[in-house]
Amino acid sequence: MNFENLNFNIFNIIIFTGIIHGFIFSSVVLINKKLNSKPNFYLSFTVLALAFSNLQYWFLDTGITQRYQYDNNSIIFIPFEFLILPFFYLFVKSYINKKLNKTELFALFSPFVLCVIYLIIRNTLNDNLKVIKIFNLIVEYLSICLSLTIIILVFRMLYRHEKSNKKQVNNTVLIKTKWLKRILIIGIILCVVWFISLNIFIDIISSGFYRFYPLWIGMSILIYWVGYTAILQKQLYNQRTEIRNKLKSNKISKPETNNGITTFTKLESVILTNKIFLEPSVSLTTLSKEFNLSEGYISTLINTNSDLNFNDFINSLRINEAKEMLSNIEYDNYTIIAIGLEAGFNSKSSFYSAFKKFTNKTPNEYKKYVRNL
Repeated sequence: MNFENLNFNIFNIIIFTGIIHGFIFSSVVLINKKLNSKPNFYLSFTVLALAFSNLQYWFLDTGITQRYQYDNNSIIFIPFEFLILPFFYLFVKSYINKKLNKTELFALFSPFVLCVIYLIIRNTLNDNLKVIKIFNLIVEYLSICLSLTIIILVFRMLYRHEKSNKKQVNNTVLIKTKWLKRILIIGIILCVVWFISLNIFIDIISSGFYRFYPLWIGMSILIYWVGYTAILQKQLYNQRTEIRNKLKSNKISKPETNNGITTFTKLESVILTNKIFLEPSVSLTTLSKEFNLSEGYISTLINTNSDLNFNDFINSLRINEAKEMLSNIEYDNYTIIAIGLEAGFNSKSSFYSAFKKFTNKTPNEYKKYVRNL
């Protein structure tokens, strides 16, 4: 093979880097016993399908292999794109502890099997190149439709899972599903880019595979996103579960009343004792329903007695909780993000912003400060 005639550029080098990363990531996850689990098994094959799909097209783009080669040395083009979303579906199903039935397996993987059979038969025939291209285009559209269908099914699965577990404390279910929805949105975007590559970019870029570069680079980025996000989110979720178990409290009790007047001290005592502030979605509305008091009355109590508005009052309690955890060596094995989220904040940015506001230090600076006292 004459390597001087091969097509190498910065774009397919980036794509190849993503491919290598996908293989390394999958190998580490499959070999490492600490990461050995059914969800991670499906995740590894999702990343492998992404990597092999890009690798196959990368070979074609660089000229190492030719897609329409019909002789004794012809290659079989394997439609790995038909495996990406099915394996991701299995990952999500296992990740949220849902059982998988045989009918689902058949429906997920039969398109891949049928496509492989078609390609094997096609390679044994001396078909017209124009007809082959038409069939290949049909396969591309079917793959897009299959991907979008599975994405919709996963969205529905997550919605039902959230709905059936909406009463869980501290948004436990949302912790597990929020990042999955982001990946699905990225998947939809890539399907749109895929469709544009087949219908619009082909008129702009008529030669080579350059029109597919945005799609392939997007898939390379997705390899990084899916791999690291899944592992980090699972680690974060496990840490938050352990922290939550340490912070378990008694059932919520009602504040006592004195001649119809609920004092701030008693209200604050209930909020602190039952750690109501740890719930990210806590609001004047939820407290009003919980204590059977008007929102205005609760707001006035807090403003008058703490010189803080409701949000700052709740955040001050969360910061105190986070400070206790950061000061305690029992929490050294947990990330600062996990501590902040379990203190009641719904994002890293809101935690860091509030912490700086009440302490004039970042969580890391505070942790070093109290340990050096």
